[in-house]
Formats: sequence, structure tokens, C-alpha cells
Amino acid sequence: MLDQPYTLAQLGVGVLSLPSASVCLAALPCTKGDTSIEANFWQFYRANRLFAIGAGASVALKPTTDTTTTETGQLRNHSRSYFLVEGQARFYAVHSIPFEAYLGATVGGIVLSDRYTNADSAPVTIAIIGPRNSTLRTEGLSLGGLVGLSWFFLPNWALGATFRYLRWFLPHEPATTVFLDRASLTDQQSAVDLGISATYRIAL
Repeated sequence: MLDQPYTLAQLGVGVLSLPSASVCLAALPCTKGDTSIEANFWQFYRANRLFAIGAGASVALKPTTDTTTTETGQLRNHSRSYFLVEGQARFYAVHSIPFEAYLGATVGGIVLSDRYTNADSAPVTIAIIGPRNSTLRTEGLSLGGLVGLSWFFLPNWALGATFRYLRWFLPHEPATTVFLDRASLTDQQSAVDLGISATYRIAL
């Protein structure tokens, strides 16, 4: 079956980490690092034993959350989530049954969402006018490389593991709302993704 063209549908979960990201919120010192649980789905076309191309999307299942305080003493809850849409090319260095190993490259777009909401514990002496929440979206470019391993435990089913390194290119100036909420990540950021997946293979 490896000599015949076929498609692959892959569903995975993993951990997406930004180990050196500087996260700076209003009235708080900067901190380093961020980790989120994420899910991804990929669809591939494999024409032969050596190469496959496809596209997919990844989304943070458990966004990063924290709390900040404004200049008026108002508590603001903050959450940050990620959404990636990427194309991927794979080269299968090992292509035999039941194990395969591959190298790959990805390119696509990243959307970061910073959501701020007023905390329920807001002081009663403060009059809140306007919406209780705001969302900032930051778009950028994502480039990366990956290594992966698959084990075909049934003729059309495989379990796998992947490691991806990503480089995100985001705007230099953070977007800001009228409430002085701002995007929490800017410039270039490094991200690593370690995940497991289930793959279903369909012959054409």
C-alpha cells in the first residue's frame, strides 16, 4: 500500500510551549514562559513512499490565564489563546511497516487572542461604563520544522509522536484598546510543540 497514492487524516493533542516569551501586562512585571494544552488536525496527500504534503490547524484547548490591576484599582482577568493554520511537507527517511519516521517543514499563519474581562470582585465604588470585556487579536507568520514517528498497529491505523520547533513573527508594536489593554506578545517568538496523534489512512 505504501506504493499507492493515499490520504492521511491525523488528529492529535499536545503541549505548546513558549519558553522564552516575555509576557508583560499592565501594572505587572514581565514574566518568562508560557505553556498551553493544544489540539490539532491535519489532512495529507502522500503520492509515494518518500513525500507527503498537507495542511492543518492547531488551537489552544486551555488558554493561559492571569489577573492584572488597572490604574483605577479595577481587577481585570486576562486569557491568551493561540490558533495556527499551516501547510506541511514531509520527507519519510524511514518508510516501512509497521514503523515510519519523517522530517518536515511548516509554514502558515498564527492568530493570538488576548481577552480581558472585569473581575467579579471589582470595588463597588468604581462606576464601570462600557463593555465588561475586550479582545485583542494579533496576526503573524509561523515557520517551523519537525520530526515524527508513526507505528501502524492496524493496516489503516497508526499512532504517532511529533516534535515541532516554530518561529513566530509578530508585529513589533502591540495593539492597544481604549482601556489600555494590550497584546501580550510581540516581535519574534520561539515555540515548541510535543504531541501524540492518531492517523487513519485511505487508499485512492
